[in-house]
Amino acid sequence: MKNRIKELRQNRKLSQNDIAKLLGVTRQAVSLYEQGKRQLNKNNIDTLAKYFNVSALYLQGYLIAECRWCGNKFVLTSDKDKDRYFYCPFCGRSPLTLKTK
Repeated sequence: MKNRIKELRQNRKLSQNDIAKLLGVTRQAVSLYEQGKRQLNKNNIDTLAKYFNVSALYLQGYLIAECRWCGNKFVLTSDKDKDRYFYCPFCGRSPLTLKTK
């Protein structure tokens, strides 16, 4: 699963060096995080999620669904889940809203 670090960084017109300073790592480490070749630790995930004002799950590349009726949120682990969870698994109603943050 592809994380959203690069997308969020570029949207704010930040460099990899800017993110590296925020996390206390090297620019090369940020590059590896963006490519998915290296995993962020929980502390760095939380730091980036707070900095970009997104959920940790969204930052990690998960799609989050929210029921318009009952308000429950749950993680969709793949695009196929969009079809499988057309109806809310909590209340059974439809449609769901896919969250972008």
